[in-house]
Amino acid sequence: MTNLRLFSPLTALLLLTSAFSAKAEDLQAPSSFLEFGRNADRWEARAGGAIYDFGPFTPQSFSGGVINGELLAPSPKFLHGIGAPRPYIGTDIAISDDPIHVFYAGLNWEAYVSRKVYFGFSAGGAALSRRAETNDEGEEKDLGSQVLFHLQASAGVDLTENLTAQVYFNHFSNAQLGESNDGLESIGVRLGFRF
Repeated sequence: MTNLRLFSPLTALLLLTSAFSAKAEDLQAPSSFLEFGRNADRWEARAGGAIYDFGPFTPQSFSGGVINGELLAPSPKFLHGIGAPRPYIGTDIAISDDPIHVFYAGLNWEAYVSRKVYFGFSAGGAALSRRAETNDEGEEKDLGSQVLFHLQASAGVDLTENLTAQVYFNHFSNAQLGESNDGLESIGVRLGFRF
């Protein structure tokens, strides 16, 4: 499992290295410090993989992987005043002995810091396949509810006009509203295709 836990940070480093090895004009800052809404009128499908139950804010009780998928829709015009976030739906399908699968939806903002490099943030809600699970050592992960909040942070680089690569971090929790709030996280990489 140690090799798997090293995979995500090493992949993030490779993505950032490829971003900074791009041509100088690709790294020029947009006209304002942050450019929101560049892809607001486009659909996007994302797919990738992550480390299951791994992140800085939750106990790491389980091991395994996650297959991640997301679909983002164009931003409705009434949301353009708040940075043109795109509605999204997504899933984390866990590949583990004791999986908790997650289905989530919400709004996704992207802010470009150069022609090709951007940061993303998502906020929404999630539904789980189960609230709690016990691993082989008898350690229980209790998320407190089968309905949780979803937060996501990402950093990406556009490889072409339609293809992008991202490092992302998913966090699911009940924000201390339940009697238990172990939380569930994943850190991974994925590709996105805009159309």
